Amino acid sequence: MKKHILLISLFFIVNSMFGQEKLIPPKMEIKDSVLNEFITNLKNAVKNKDKEYIISILSSDILVSHGGNGGVEEFKTHWDWSSDDSSFWSTMDKLLQLGGEKYRGDGFYSIPYVSTNWPGDELYSVFEHMAITGSNVNVRNNPDLKTSEVVGQFSYDIVKVDYEKTMRIFDEPVWYYAESLDGTLKGYVYWDYIWSPVGYRASFEIIDNEWKISILVAGD
Repeated sequence: MKKHILLISLFFIVNSMFGQEKLIPPKMEIKDSVLNEFITNLKNAVKNKDKEYIISILSSDILVSHGGNGGVEEFKTHWDWSSDDSSFWSTMDKLLQLGGEKYRGDGFYSIPYVSTNWPGDELYSVFEHMAITGSNVNVRNNPDLKTSEVVGQFSYDIVKVDYEKTMRIFDEPVWYYAESLDGTLKGYVYWDYIWSPVGYRASFEIIDNEWKISILVAGD
């Protein structure tokens, strides 16, 4: 697992397309029937908020933060597991929606593609840039659906984000202030259509002949 933690901490796979401005979602191709079943069961468990099943598929040393020691108890504390409103459900649901790339048959699989396929920090700083995760995503002049005007659209673009101008509610970003790389389009993008390469990401790994969630972490 150590080598995989090292890999995931890099946050990206270097892309040979220098100057790439878009991050197109890859085809999520998984020919492994066992992994397919695992992901299907995980989706159902998230939909039904099946806590018992989730705990059963956690690695015993699951990584949930960069400052902790890992493990199931730390997972429960981190995700406020005793609450019916744990943010784990919405976070994992979003990661599963974003999906990943082709499974390479090495017993390790990570989502979302925004993290695994990021074109490189030397091109686009992971702390200053994010990826638009949809096509024809509206960019607005104000962070409000009722009073704002649409000034343009992004489609799977890598964008620069101004976190100071980003609008938050209860310290959670709701409207990100995003700018195209050439500076010609800038404005507010709703949180559900943009993702950070150092946002939450999950890794699944074969441990003792079973697929487990081995990493669910955000940040550097």
